[in-house]
Amino acid sequence: MAQQHKQYAEGESGELYGYTGKDAPAGTKALVEEDGKTLTPAGLKFCQKRGYPTPLVETIRVIYDQYHSQAVGDAIEASALNADLMIEKQNNTKKMSERLRLDWEAQDKAFKANAAAKK
Repeated sequence: MAQQHKQYAEGESGELYGYTGKDAPAGTKALVEEDGKTLTPAGLKFCQKRGYPTPLVETIRVIYDQYHSQAVGDAIEASALNADLMIEKQNNTKKMSERLRLDWEAQDKAFKANAAAKK
């Protein structure tokens, strides 16, 4: 039985897909040959477009692993939670600012009334 190598393909908008077998997923261009050791012309173009001086399968493998690691997923989740917390903090700040504005207005009215009463 032939050993199946992890292969990579580029989607229409530049995202990387990993797959095994002969055929790349529909709508993608294979970047690695079936042997898993050489790049296709699309793979060479992929590396050149991104400015990698020596186009290698390992380069594509590292890029794929970087964007599909658990750390990236955790970072995305943390960013979403942080965005939610920032909205909550901004809303709390708005409420506090409104309370302070109303308090200052009340103090200003009281001061003006007291100054008018003294005249």
